[in-house]
Amino acid sequence: MDFCAKCGSILVPKEGKKLGCVRCNYSIKAKETVKLKETVEKAKKIEIIDENPMKAYPKTKEECPKCENREAYFWTVQTRAGDEAETRFFECTKCHHRWRDYS
Repeated sequence: MDFCAKCGSILVPKEGKKLGCVRCNYSIKAKETVKLKETVEKAKKIEIIDENPMKAYPKTKEECPKCENREAYFWTVQTRAGDEAETRFFECTKCHHRWRDYS
């Protein structure tokens, strides 16, 4: 790997047998043929262990308006302006009904 004599940046292959700096356009003759090579590994498969992704969310004591169960998963999202309160979303642990609370 060669570096620019003027600014210290890495020299990259240019046309023919030249190496050049991308910052200051300094260039030199390459000592040997330069090739760029990049390999990409195949992505590994992800196995879904649990079918209910909501189990990762915290639970709270909140009554479901549909089945009256008293436990729900919750999360918050900033749906309005930054100076206003977040919107709280809930999902019932029993019937999976979702609702929101703006207060």
